[in-house]
Amino acid sequence: MTPERLMHIYLNECSLHVMVLAEALAEARKWLPFSAGTVQQITKEQLRILDQMVYRFTKLQDTMGQKVLPTILDLAQEPIAPDATFAEKLNWLERMGALPSAEEWKKLRVARNAISHEYPEDHELRASAINRFVDGAMQLKALHRFVSDYLLKHFPSVGNSSEKRNGRSCD
Repeated sequence: MTPERLMHIYLNECSLHVMVLAEALAEARKWLPFSAGTVQQITKEQLRILDQMVYRFTKLQDTMGQKVLPTILDLAQEPIAPDATFAEKLNWLERMGALPSAEEWKKLRVARNAISHEYPEDHELRASAINRFVDGAMQLKALHRFVSDYLLKHFPSVGNSSEKRNGRSCD
């Protein structure tokens, strides 16, 4: 399968994750940010929404990191070594203008890891982790938009198919 066709598939997959993540973020805005006091009273509905955000954040970041970003390098025919580390690829993508910042991607990994810990006894730490994660989810959505815009600009035939089908309203 060509890199162009693969990118169509990957962008459609990302669009689904972004759409559901955006819906969950919109619902969560009603009761965020959490504090040490409010985090002790998380409802089942809030927990469901947070779980949904974590799942879609993880899926979106994995799809972008494992599929979309490497395929951008393929599409651009960049001469990066096949055994290059992911950090080297991120730096290359930043130099190309496909990512605003390699460091931003790394910070999103930290937000993702922070939410994976429950902190049942430390309510302040738990509230802080949830709030950082939600901020990270909004940043990941913005990063997805940045990468999508880069693809539309540099590879219009690749970006247009998923944008036309899914619209730009989910970002």
